[in-house]
Amino acid sequence: MTRIKKKKVYLFFRTGHFYPLELCDDAEAAKNAECNPGTTKVETVSGRRVWTATTTH
Repeated sequence: MTRIKKKKVYLFFRTGHFYPLELCDDAEAAKNAECNPGTTKVETVSGRRVWTATTTH
């Protein structure tokens, strides 16, 4: 029997708004954020920070 991995909802924050995505795990969420300039942070629906954009000051 094949097990289907349950997806989790992650919130992707950008300046002025956010949007939800269903992904498999934190690593997939971080990779997705890194490929999308303008994303400032990614959190789980419970508020746990998964990824934060690096600043270049």
